[in-house]
Amino acid sequence: MTISTPMRVIHGTNGHTGLAAYRPEFVARPAGERCVAVVLSSPRDRSTKLLPVLAGLGVTAIDRCFDGDAHRIVAALRPELAILVCDPTQPDGVEMIRAIAASRAGRLLVVDTGGSVTGTIAALELGADATLSGRDDAAILRATLTSLLRRVHSPHQPTPPPTEPRQQRVGALTIDQDTCEARHDGELVPLTRTEFQILGHLAARAGKVQSPGKIMSAVHEYTYTDAEAQQAVKVYIRRIRRKLADCSSQSVEILNSRSFGYRLQATLAAEPFDEIAA
Repeated sequence: MTISTPMRVIHGTNGHTGLAAYRPEFVARPAGERCVAVVLSSPRDRSTKLLPVLAGLGVTAIDRCFDGDAHRIVAALRPELAILVCDPTQPDGVEMIRAIAASRAGRLLVVDTGGSVTGTIAALELGADATLSGRDDAAILRATLTSLLRRVHSPHQPTPPPTEPRQQRVGALTIDQDTCEARHDGELVPLTRTEFQILGHLAARAGKVQSPGKIMSAVHEYTYTDAEAQQAVKVYIRRIRRKLADCSSQSVEILNSRSFGYRLQATLAAEPFDEIAA
């Protein structure tokens, strides 16, 4: 299928650290290319760092601004990588990530020009496979892109981890992985996707302390620094506690093992528990 929208195409050659070619043209997916990446940017957010790195990795990069045709272009080309340069905390960034996550790109990388933990969490929740900060240098960009490409082209699939029970129960709290619902004594607990995943992770390991890093790694395909994980989990745990406390009865609590992490356990008495400072 030929896409009749002007865009820039960077043809990469392995071992070449600069741009092997840089010309505007009307693009169909190049025949015989090993890997294609579509780089989409919001009008105010552009990244000149990405293109030389992609070229050096032998990747053909199609670079253009995000518009109403972007998701159709990605769906038609089916690139191994889709890279979005935007601020996930802004409405246009949210629109970009949602549209491209719903397409058929192999992997989705978001370069967060805002560079905040909030933006990283938002991008991952919206469907990104990995995120980078717009302030990251070329070495970090190259390492991250290499990792994503390795997952795309790996001939061997990793051995899947042991599957967890599709339903966990702690006290009167039931986590159902098939319906994606958490119910306390039959009452629906209105959790977001990430809140549900975190509560499910803790419920599957009830009574065992889970570090912030383990919790966030279990719900997002992203490696957090200790500081990022602590800050993100703190926010999520506070929200989950509040929603559990809003239920008509309480039979579980999330405890903070200071300096170690969090654990979910059944309460000894069916009385409302005070929110524990994260």
